[in-house]
Amino acid sequence: MVRPALGTGFLLRLFVPFAVAYFASVLLRNVNAVAAPSLVRDFALNAADLGLLTGLYFVAFTMAQLPLGSLLDRFDSARVNASALLSAAAGTALFSVAQNTIMLGIGRTLIGLGVAICLMSSLRAFAIWLPAPKQPMANGIMFSVGTLGAIAATVPAHWAIATFGWRAVFMGCALLVAASVATLFLIAPPCRSRAVKTTPVSMRIALGYVWRTWQARRTFPAVSFACGVLWAVQSLWAGPWLTHVAGLSGQALANVLICMPIGMLVGNLFHGWVTGRLREEGKEAFLYNHWMLLLFTASIVPLALKCTTALPFVFFAFGFFGAATNSYFSLLTPYYPSSIVGRANAALNMALFAAIFMLQWGIGVVINQYRLVSSEISGSSVAKYDPDGFALVFAIICIIQLTLTAWMWSARDDDAHGKHA
Repeated sequence: MVRPALGTGFLLRLFVPFAVAYFASVLLRNVNAVAAPSLVRDFALNAADLGLLTGLYFVAFTMAQLPLGSLLDRFDSARVNASALLSAAAGTALFSVAQNTIMLGIGRTLIGLGVAICLMSSLRAFAIWLPAPKQPMANGIMFSVGTLGAIAATVPAHWAIATFGWRAVFMGCALLVAASVATLFLIAPPCRSRAVKTTPVSMRIALGYVWRTWQARRTFPAVSFACGVLWAVQSLWAGPWLTHVAGLSGQALANVLICMPIGMLVGNLFHGWVTGRLREEGKEAFLYNHWMLLLFTASIVPLALKCTTALPFVFFAFGFFGAATNSYFSLLTPYYPSSIVGRANAALNMALFAAIFMLQWGIGVVINQYRLVSSEISGSSVAKYDPDGFALVFAIICIIQLTLTAWMWSARDDDAHGKHA
């Protein structure tokens, strides 16, 4: 495919349709953190139930990565993305009218299936149309758009749910997803790979290649776990931590929650810019991101220590350093043949979202063991969770993340430059 002159009009056609879809994807991923009190009240959910319900999105998302990643390598990225999003539109509409937890679960699963490749399709399109040095910044901008979706899932979503109710908000999200389908079909330029037809055998060969590289062995575990922590907290457990450990609620809770996606927004742009500059200058970009991952581990410590001071700064730092995990997509892309980039990115994304599901559910399981019923408040008993449960689970997370980061950092210098171990 011959690249056209990358004028403003073409770049907007390339960027906007994927951006709308990814915005909707991240909004739906995170809105349960604000909708959780309403869901708990209306469906009598406990912490484990809430974690499992929210995590179904990530289960479906993970299972869809390999087949949809293969389709991205074979067909037009925009059309594949648009077709998948029809499932998300249906699932969001079903969620909005659900009368029981089964309907909620089915809706959440359909959402996860439908939005599974919103990000991967955009990265694939950028890999097709943009020169390699420009991809980190383009990816960073796309991640920032996703972060805007996360921001929309905090204070704006809190206001919308309080004003119109959670059902109306989810129906509005369904309409947004439908609009993104239309933009992908009607506006996006052709984004078809030049790869040969993909068969099941070639898919296995490609995935075997991906998992045999040093990037998979050294980078995937640490980055996947870090991303799992980032999104498990962002999409659900930040709210309960602030409620049951810091004692926040209502607008005060939403004001702190928004600091995390703002940190991610700034971090995505900053890390994308730094990584792009390092690559343009022929310098090692992995080391910078390794340091950011180490600082992300440090940002989890206040959650384990039940620190309730400077919370806006704590959550901003958590989002800022956690955003560095997104840079690994552009860092790893040049190490794979162009014919398997879709599957390579899908393999990493599959690992990321498997980690998110396990952490999101696992955190709920641990916290649920510490459930307490508080004393009478305003004439009624209020269920809450012991802060020690949060302290324990985040201490465990810190230890695991530090161990995996050390494993990644121990790669030999020649491995870090892309050679196979």
